[in-house]
Amino acid sequence: MPAPEPQVERRSLLRLGALLAAAGTATLVPAPIAHSATRGRGTDTVTTTYRGHAPYGNDQWAYVAFDVPAGVRRISVETSHDAAAGILDLGIFGPSGFRGWSGGARTGFTLSAADATPGYAPGPVEPGGWSVILGPMVGNAGGMAWQVDVTLHHGDPLPGTPYDILPTAVAGRGPGWYRGDLHLHSVHSDGQRTVDEIVAAARQEGLHFIATSDHNTSSTGVTWRGNIPTDLLVINAEEVTTRHGHWLAVGLPQGEWVDWRYGPANPGVFESHARRVHSLGGLTIAAHPLTPAAGSFWEFGLDRVDALEVWNGPWTLDDAANIAAWHVMLCLGKRVAAVGNSDAHSPADAVGRPHNVVHAASLSTPAVLDALRLGRSYAVESTAVTLDFTARTRGAVAGPGEELPLSFFDAVDVTLDVSGAPDSIATLYTEWGIMAATWIDGSGRGQLRWRGWGKASMFARAEVRRPKPASTTLDQLVAITNPVWFYSAQLPPYDVEQRVLFHTERRPGGAWSSMRPLPGAEGAGSFAGVQSAAAGMADGSVVVLGIAPDNGLWLSVVRGAATLQPWRRVAGPDGSTGFTVREADIAAFPDGTCQIVVTAMDGTTYHQLRRADGGLPGFRPLPGLTPKSRWGATKVSITAMPDGSAQLLSYGTDGAMYHCVRGRDGTWSPWGRPAGYNGAPTFAGPALAITGMPDGSAQVLAIGLDGIVYHQLRRADGSWTGFRPPRGVTTPTMGASAIGIAGTPDGSAQVVAVGLDGRIWHNIRKPDGSWTPFAQIPGPNGRDAFPAGQVRITALRDGSTHVTAVSAG
Repeated sequence: MPAPEPQVERRSLLRLGALLAAAGTATLVPAPIAHSATRGRGTDTVTTTYRGHAPYGNDQWAYVAFDVPAGVRRISVETSHDAAAGILDLGIFGPSGFRGWSGGARTGFTLSAADATPGYAPGPVEPGGWSVILGPMVGNAGGMAWQVDVTLHHGDPLPGTPYDILPTAVAGRGPGWYRGDLHLHSVHSDGQRTVDEIVAAARQEGLHFIATSDHNTSSTGVTWRGNIPTDLLVINAEEVTTRHGHWLAVGLPQGEWVDWRYGPANPGVFESHARRVHSLGGLTIAAHPLTPAAGSFWEFGLDRVDALEVWNGPWTLDDAANIAAWHVMLCLGKRVAAVGNSDAHSPADAVGRPHNVVHAASLSTPAVLDALRLGRSYAVESTAVTLDFTARTRGAVAGPGEELPLSFFDAVDVTLDVSGAPDSIATLYTEWGIMAATWIDGSGRGQLRWRGWGKASMFARAEVRRPKPASTTLDQLVAITNPVWFYSAQLPPYDVEQRVLFHTERRPGGAWSSMRPLPGAEGAGSFAGVQSAAAGMADGSVVVLGIAPDNGLWLSVVRGAATLQPWRRVAGPDGSTGFTVREADIAAFPDGTCQIVVTAMDGTTYHQLRRADGGLPGFRPLPGLTPKSRWGATKVSITAMPDGSAQLLSYGTDGAMYHCVRGRDGTWSPWGRPAGYNGAPTFAGPALAITGMPDGSAQVLAIGLDGIVYHQLRRADGSWTGFRPPRGVTTPTMGASAIGIAGTPDGSAQVVAVGLDGRIWHNIRKPDGSWTPFAQIPGPNGRDAFPAGQVRITALRDGSTHVTAVSAG
């Protein structure tokens, strides 16, 4: 039996594939070959030699057909080729179909009913037509010569070799978290471990399940004989290695084989194989999808599989690209799970590093695959690392891969508990980027917390990284979770309930008018919206912005109960009325103009001037941190200053608070980051607001990740006093889900907040820095509290204030 050839290093194969792809060679039909045959006869063998020449190219197959007469008990094949010209993949088909594949890992094989070279399935040598399949990968412009020697061995019948059936479950293991590696190679393809050695390595790592996934062969599954472990779940799989990307077919019945001879130019072929895998109860995973090389780079569509292998073996730049692409898919609402596997080939490759931690109903193949398909898992660098990632609201809790459907104004608390990850950084992401981060110290234990609001985000996911360079990156991934989803898969994202925009006034003496709905657009009785903002003008009118349920931006002008200008849709940067936004704010200036800032659905932040005559010249993007870049944000607020400048406050895409100034001449200062509370380097949270004061200072109000309201002053000289929490209604601090602040002519600032009880509360910070107690703002009947989801406040010159609020139901 031929011995395995020395292993060809995988990255070298991929680099050769990249060179071949550059030539654009592509044919998925068998390549025509010329061959000559010579025959020699021994006492019980016949050897035929076939010679041929393969042209330059990668995507080609050649078939050496031969007939097997009755009485042949064994077939042996040996090949040779010009190794300097390329690689010669090798396999064989018999009358009943596939019998084995070794790719470029071997130059020969043998098979019979009694035994076979690893990669090839033992079984009867049937009389009839057989074909050696060759897969030339030729990098030499002049092509590559090859030779195939086929030897037929006659003799007495050989006994068959039945294999043991792999159990589909480990007895006595119910619901829980289970660790496993889905991408492992043995001597049945280009690996160097036997299956027994893989099992031993998995046990040593502390895994609960493994999948043996050799390249393009089913032989691994039919060679278990007396060596199946009882404490480790073994899942049969195949790495389907096309010339246009690799994919894992996990959960195949033993002996089941999936073809690889197709590409994107063959419409529907990959999909048909994926459907077949699903019909057998299996899972489809794109393996190392963005490895930048032909043959490995995934070309069938990232959303056409159940999962993406975003982490493959030791952390590299390829894996970072995989995660970036996967994150984009999540932002588009595509629920494709992420997995991490070792892709271990040699004893130098650690089994289970990385691996997946799966929450399954049992330690069984169906339960593990179902959990992986739903993304109820996270990936870690080793068994030392454990995560607990949850999101909670209104008594409900969800983990990775689960839904936590929210109404628009529900608060959601996300927590990540980490252990086994010393000297690392835990980070939480939504589609808006980084929302929170924390340092995990040398103990390896830590907690990251973040509060979000309703459908402001579609999902939340977490990563843990070690700030230590790897081979091609500046850091190393320690763990990554699948997302918790904040909307139902049956509903489009941001499908919100019909909320109504109300407004009320607080007169200079402190009395409140009745809370009443604003008339709606285009004759509607009220304005259905999800957010509002307002700016008090010098003439006593108020310019109101409203964001409709479709995220369209609308503008109206009111004075008291009277509407001075009906609602009109605000056009986008390109003049389109289909412009949609996530956040908006407006500030009034002494010259009768207003300035508007919005965050578009893609996160880009825009600014425009509303002229004194009501004209809107158009939005322009805010400058970013670097020259010619655009500012991206999750939240934004603007205020007018007495000197005609504007100050902006924003949460950037990294989750941190930033501040900048727009001068009277229209120039922008660089963005700066105010310090956080109690010495923290930055401040992060779900909401913020800023207001200018008559003395040239500005006051900032923000909600922290702990849900508490914080306040600080930015002095006229640009220095900051530091965040401090004002006292709550009956507690030392005030918890809230929405806030607003407005400076009044007497030097005080009025604050509104939607408390954790869902009601609107109001208080005043006096010029001497003292605070009045919080008091409820009355509802439409002038007495009962008004439940709200969002609130803003603006001041007028006579000392009155105008409050806009979106009802909570």
